Amino acid sequence: MLLRLSVFTLFLAAMNIFAQTPTIETGVPQTLAKWRAANYSDVRYKLNLTLEKMSPTLKGTIEISLKNNADQIVLDWRKIRGKEDLSKVENVFINGKSAKFEETNEHLVFKDGVVKGENVIKLDFTSPILTSGGAITRYVDKEDNAEYVYSLFVPSDASTTFPVFDQPDLKARFTLTVNLRGKNRRDYPRWKVVSNTEKSFSFQSTWGAMISFKETEPISTYVFAFAAGDFAEIDCRGEACPRPSTSNNDNASGQGQAQPLQNSSDVPTKIYVRKSQSEKFKQHALETFRLNREAVKYLESYFDYKFPFPKYDLVLIPEFPFGGMEHAGATFLREDRIIFPTEPTKNDFVTRANVIFHEAAHQWFGDTVTMRWFDDLWLKEGFAEFMAYKTLEKVMPEYNAWKIFYERNKQAAYLTDSTKGTTPIYQEIPNLASAKSAYGNIVYRKAPSFLKQAEFYLGADKFQTAVRAFLKKHQFKNAEWKDLVNEFNKVYDRRGLPEWAEYWVKQKGMPIIRTSITEGHYEKSNPVAADGSWSSSSWMVSALGLTLSEPFEDSPWALRIKTLYKYGTETEVQENFVSGNPYTDYLPRLFDKNKNYDRNHPLPDLIFPNYQDYGYGIFLLDEKSRDYVQKNIQNEKDDFLRTMMWGSLWDSVRETEFAPKDYVELVVKNISVDSDESTIQTLLNRVSTAMNYYLSEAQGKELTPKIEAVLIDKMQNAPTLGQRITFNRAFLNIASSEKARTILKDILNGKSQIKDLKLKTKDRFDIVTKLLILGDKDAPSLLAELETTETTDEAKRYAYAAKAGIATTENKAKFWSSFVNDKTISESWIESAFVPFNSVRHSELTFPYLEKSLAELPNLKQNRKIFFVNGWLAAFVGGQRSEQALAVVNKFLANNPNLDKDLRLKILETVDGLERAVKIRKKFVD
Repeated sequence: MLLRLSVFTLFLAAMNIFAQTPTIETGVPQTLAKWRAANYSDVRYKLNLTLEKMSPTLKGTIEISLKNNADQIVLDWRKIRGKEDLSKVENVFINGKSAKFEETNEHLVFKDGVVKGENVIKLDFTSPILTSGGAITRYVDKEDNAEYVYSLFVPSDASTTFPVFDQPDLKARFTLTVNLRGKNRRDYPRWKVVSNTEKSFSFQSTWGAMISFKETEPISTYVFAFAAGDFAEIDCRGEACPRPSTSNNDNASGQGQAQPLQNSSDVPTKIYVRKSQSEKFKQHALETFRLNREAVKYLESYFDYKFPFPKYDLVLIPEFPFGGMEHAGATFLREDRIIFPTEPTKNDFVTRANVIFHEAAHQWFGDTVTMRWFDDLWLKEGFAEFMAYKTLEKVMPEYNAWKIFYERNKQAAYLTDSTKGTTPIYQEIPNLASAKSAYGNIVYRKAPSFLKQAEFYLGADKFQTAVRAFLKKHQFKNAEWKDLVNEFNKVYDRRGLPEWAEYWVKQKGMPIIRTSITEGHYEKSNPVAADGSWSSSSWMVSALGLTLSEPFEDSPWALRIKTLYKYGTETEVQENFVSGNPYTDYLPRLFDKNKNYDRNHPLPDLIFPNYQDYGYGIFLLDEKSRDYVQKNIQNEKDDFLRTMMWGSLWDSVRETEFAPKDYVELVVKNISVDSDESTIQTLLNRVSTAMNYYLSEAQGKELTPKIEAVLIDKMQNAPTLGQRITFNRAFLNIASSEKARTILKDILNGKSQIKDLKLKTKDRFDIVTKLLILGDKDAPSLLAELETTETTDEAKRYAYAAKAGIATTENKAKFWSSFVNDKTISESWIESAFVPFNSVRHSELTFPYLEKSLAELPNLKQNRKIFFVNGWLAAFVGGQRSEQALAVVNKFLANNPNLDKDLRLKILETVDGLERAVKIRKKFVD
């Protein structure tokens, strides 16, 4: 009876929570979101927007219908700081009657006229169109004055454009109509308009145009989108291009039910690009269509789930703040990720493919099945990135997808996860106002690394079965990470899997795993004798020890990995299970073919754990193994293993166990061994880091001529154009001597040429920017000459950024003021400029701005897009390497105990590189 009463009491308490409206706070607090999700359902938005040329505002009407189970309706309506006068709500009606409402803390609260059941709210709204930092952005092409307007609502910015329920788990159906109007008759813009669905109706007259779109499937507000402007519309035809599908995903119920995949069919696709770039895009069109089509086909097959939306357009947006954004049925891509601004290398081709594949995967993971709350952001971003590499493996098999994954994803994950500012994969976000802070290396890099381990841990077939079940069970709904683990547990029915997964997802940090040959215990039992007696014998034998750092040694955390052993010219591989038990496994060759113990077994020359990179963590080699790698890395024929060997040595540099000077010299000595551009770029990036941050001035002067000589030779004589470009970019990054500057100027003016490389606009500005940073006397005149001959939008941005590299006190002050005070400058311009502004060569000039840059963070978090804060910190903190700079950062943290938690973590994450530089220099230099 007591148990029943307790359950009933809990039930009443839960009902009371859902019955009472939570306190209305700014942003979208999770308490309000849960209450609304419990009380509101079947939400639909009918939007009617009006766009005019160069109008500072977007005007429109919205009809919001929903089923309601509460006594009030709370909409989100947030005005952009500094533009409050451009945001208005007027002519409000609820259920056909003029409505009163309360506007409080970025919300509209309706009480009068609200009924249980069906409710309809209609209102007019006006909201700002900005050149930077807004949910609706205008871009004016300076080449032809063409205008482009587009939306970007992630993570919760739809509510700055129109009143809405701006939370991911209140999915809704959107119907959009766009009206194009001019100030005068016949003066309206003849724009193309793109949105999530196909057009249902379009009409033109002398006074304007109207374009209507079909209703969407249930989607979250952050993946609703539109773009309008003077786009060129490209519809690929022929055998190499997509053809319209004859299938129809809109079934009778309108729920877009997943269909078992029988025959894969192409999805109707168009690509939209601004008119001034349409000619440049032509050379990329077929490959872009091919990559997108093959990605969709592969993902349909892998998920056993046809493409979930009726069409899939790609819209190339100039100066887009992200690489891409996965709006349902209409992905927006950053233009220069598709139309290369410089002659491309393999790395550029991989980057383009990755963004196409990543956004395509989001159409299932993110758009069809959406995380319930942004604390599970990894559930879409981690999966999209993991599936992007699986797609790369399938669609572009000529590239070693998982080697590139190791070089790009794993290294970035480790850079963050080894810092004091790291977070768990699952990040608690009490309010969506802080959702931007969740974006970073943990969800984009660590999460897919966990998924790669989970696939190996469960087995590829079982992993795929679980993923398919998860998608079909939660289609057009929301899910949490535990829903995915539940599907894992069904196919991998062993005790401890949920606990294992929870530790992975909720424990921050990563293990440092050290190899050692230690003494393990082995017991051999003899057969039972005829008289029923038995005997046994035990030996202490050598075993592989993998010792874990805290807090992983006493936890449910575990890894399934492969370990490689080298004995002379022979190699053996075995699987290991790494956990809190340091005696991971016995070494190979301990026993003969009859499983008899060999007391004279040889010890391996090399023990290399995490072979083929299934595990996650820093694997530090024992001294004997590290010595073997140093002496033999140039002889290793396995490209994947060789790049991991280079990675293990770099880990030892970062852990102050291997001198950075020795690493640089080893790379310079053996750079000819690697022909893969991805590995070459990775190695040369590390050389640049060592030269800029870890070596003394004397060491740098000693090594610079050697490095420059190798790079000059390679950028002229390497066998492929991609390699020559890769070495040329590294030379541009590292060059500093007078001879190097002369070579750069000769390349710029055509006296010297790199075989088959035709310089583009960005190449020219990159050279001039470097010369300005180095203080070359000819650089200002070279820049002035470029500005007269290069007049495109991109050229103006490159010129602005180049000038930030001028090393004078006055210039740094001028650009600092521009960064923080000029609200008309696009974010992409600032992001281009704060890197040369903060060249480590100018650290004394930029040191006074370090504390100021930290103090500016709250404002940037409030008013800038996702990733801007990350880049800002990387530039301003990354421009320093001294103990004095480290003291400034630590003092700022100490003096600001009430700083937002997420900003504090981002500072701690970024300052780790500075701390390591100081520590490494103390040990190997000072």
